Amino acid sequence: MSARTGRFILQGMILLAVLTWLAAVALAKPATQQTQDGAQSSAGQAGERGALGQRAQRAQGAQASPFAGPEDQKLAMWTGNWEETVRFAGDPADKPSGSGRWRAMPFYGLYVVINYELKGPEGLYHAHGVMAYEHETKTYHLWWFDDGANINEYTGAWKDETTLVFEQKRTSNGKVFRERITYMKPSDDEIHTKIEQAFGTEPFKLYLEGTAHRAAFLEGQGEGGQQRPGQRRRPPGGWQNQ
Repeated sequence: MSARTGRFILQGMILLAVLTWLAAVALAKPATQQTQDGAQSSAGQAGERGALGQRAQRAQGAQASPFAGPEDQKLAMWTGNWEETVRFAGDPADKPSGSGRWRAMPFYGLYVVINYELKGPEGLYHAHGVMAYEHETKTYHLWWFDDGANINEYTGAWKDETTLVFEQKRTSNGKVFRERITYMKPSDDEIHTKIEQAFGTEPFKLYLEGTAHRAAFLEGQGEGGQQRPGQRRRPPGGWQNQ
């Protein structure tokens, strides 16, 4: 099988995983039931929604691909529900100005699909991500799709047993832009994220640092939602204004 054919197959499987996951999310959101007096039964709906979401997640976890190997399975360490405190460059060390929440779900033992939302100084930001290992090139990939119509692809590798580093290089407004994302997991219940950015051959500069802890929150939270008037339509980062 050629490298080009293998890449097409990988991209097709990733797209299938994303569509299947979105379908599972949709099924986990039944219509709101009304009580006899017309009030919403939100507590019952939340319980039903959570049960459906858990069943969908268990079903996906059971469908392990025969092609999944140790390199793929290692990505499972990032899965779960997470709440995050975000410190942007310039924030005082003791006063982070951002907060996030995200859900990372395994698919077929090959991929991790991420739903992410961030509340920062510029408003709300929503995104979906897919982590995967490409067997032919022996390279990790991160695809990032956000509510500003941006699609970014990163390549990465493990720095050590608990640190995964992704980088991308692209052109923005005629300038070479580089970005590095470092995920580190010092314990089972904690993840540290660092995003660094640079133009051309300049050294990387810190954009943000995040510290996330495991959380239990309902289906529908931590997921991308519809933008409301006044919310920004671009991802966070200083490079978009250059």
